[in-house]
This record gives sequence, structure tokens and C-alpha cells, in this order.
Amino acid sequence: MFRKETRVPDFGNLAAVLERKPTERPVLFDFIIGRQKESMLLEGKVSYATELDAVITNIKAFDSAGFDHASIVVRGLEFARRGHYQTDAATKSLNEGTMITDRASFDRYVWPEPASCDFSIIRRAGEYMNKNVKAIPFSVDGILENTIGILGFENMCYMLYDCPDVVSDVFEEVGRRITDYFLQCLEYDEVGAVLCNDDWGFNSQTMFPPAVLRRYVFPWYREVAEAAHAKGKYAILHSCGFYGGIIDDIIDSIGFDGRHSYEDKITPVEEAYETVGSRIAVLGGIDVDFLARRSPEEIYSRCRAMLRRTRSRGGYALGSGNSVPDYIPDENYKALLRAAHEDYEE
Repeated sequence: MFRKETRVPDFGNLAAVLERKPTERPVLFDFIIGRQKESMLLEGKVSYATELDAVITNIKAFDSAGFDHASIVVRGLEFARRGHYQTDAATKSLNEGTMITDRASFDRYVWPEPASCDFSIIRRAGEYMNKNVKAIPFSVDGILENTIGILGFENMCYMLYDCPDVVSDVFEEVGRRITDYFLQCLEYDEVGAVLCNDDWGFNSQTMFPPAVLRRYVFPWYREVAEAAHAKGKYAILHSCGFYGGIIDDIIDSIGFDGRHSYEDKITPVEEAYETVGSRIAVLGGIDVDFLARRSPEEIYSRCRAMLRRTRSRGGYALGSGNSVPDYIPDENYKALLRAAHEDYEE
């Protein structure tokens, strides 16, 4: 176990970060921890036999690492697409999953329903969380990601001009279901925030013009954020890629409390904190490539520098720039955790 026994986990620490307040100790945040990393954190005591077992293992791994939350997913709302869930693929094309190309194929498509999700898993798994820790549910891909998956990226680009009504209807079907998914998650006391995970950008621009995102994507997430805030909870965005043209939408229009996913080649987390940290909590940000390739000493040094930079101003939680994949060396990930487990003064 990496968490110090004297350091009591408490979601209130992450809540303070999301409210951009200083905290008495460093706070961790991350999205997904790979299964090999979960096994490392739990000394091999893992189980994925059932969906509930997988969620419990996830919760225990986050606890062992020293998080004040656990990011979890409730399965059942998976949008069918060709080849998307092939786990052994070396690469993945944004065009290969195409299921809908016109009105006829739209009419044939079978939509998944949130009713297929066993949301009671949140309550049952909550029994394995420390009493002051909260779950943060995310979905199996986001609204734009699932729409691209169903339509295919290049096909969708053409369809926005050739048959925009079909594109609009796909966004409606996807958006309504994912929104309902998050609204149902928010009903549980074990949930402290929702994590809206949806990639919106390439390295140098958004995947579609901001006007397209504002019309088809952002209104759904605004509804989720408003619902979270109405219940005294938080809404967090995990979104990869360039965000320069839509940051005002993310903060002012949608109302996200925190943003996760930063890459050094797009916007290093240090720069992101200085430019938007006064308006939205900056979460994670230690670039995955940096975590994978640099030495434990370099990783530790950068993490401690980031914690020193943000200590007095608040609004930052330490973590990866995207997730913690298994190809990151264990010693490198341990260096990040070690940086968070040392008090600010050390």
C-alpha cells in the first residue's frame, strides 16, 4: 500500500481542488489505471470475474495508491461499431467502425439503453470505499467519440454537408443516452462527481469546428454539469487534444469544475495552470510519454516542482496527463505517487 496510514483519504480534499482552494497536503487525480498497475498496487490481489469484482478491484487500487476518489465505469451502454472493441489491435482507425452512412442504416441501427446498466453496482461497490471517499463515474467513451465511432470520422465530415439531418439524429440518440447515464449516476450518495470523458481535439486543432461542437455536443454536457451542481456535486472533463478555441465553452458555457488530459506537445501542464488555473481546476498533466520514457528521478522532480508551483494558489491535483497505462514502468509510476505522498514541506 502506498497510502500512508496516517493520511486519511477524504473526497473533501479533491473537492477543495475543484473549488480552486489550497489544500493541506498534495492531492492525486487520475482517470484509468491499467490492470497490471492495479495488480502492482494490490500485490496481485485482484479479481475481474464479474463487473462488480472489477469495480471493487478498481476502488481498492485507487485507495492503495492514495487517491481521495475512485474513477469507475458502469458497463452496459456500449454503442455497437465494427471492430471498435478489439483489444489486441496495434492501431485504431477513426474510420473503421462505421455503422451508419445514410437514413436507411440509421433506421436499422440498434441503440443501447441505460436500462441495461446495473447502476446498483455503485451502491454495492461503495461498501468497499473508505467512508469519506467518493466514486467518480465515467462512460464508455463520450458523445463525440461514440458518434464518430458510429459514423466514421471521414464519413461524418461528408455527412455534415450531405445529410446533416442524419448526423443531428445520431448526436440526439447518443447524447440523450449518455446524459441519462450520468444523471442516473448522480442519484447515488456514493458519487461525488462525474467524469465526462470525450476527446475533442487533435494536436493542433479541435476535431471539428467549434461551431459543430457547440451545436451538437456541448449542450448535453451543460445539462450534466447543471445536474451535478444542483446536487452539490462536481462535473469534470477528461478530453484529449487541442482546447484553445473552446476553453471558454468548457469553463463558462458548460460549467466544468475541472479539466483533465494534457500533453507536453500541445500544452504542458505548467503552462495550462498559469493560463487557465484561476478559472478551472487543472488535474493531472504529467505527460504520459514523459512518464514512460524519463527516469524516476526526473519524474519525481517534475512532480514536486508542480506541487510547489500550485501549493499556495490551489486548484491542482497531481496525476498523469491522460491515464496510467501498463507500459509505464512501475518505478516511474511509483515516483509520481511518492511525490504526492510527501508533505509540501518535505
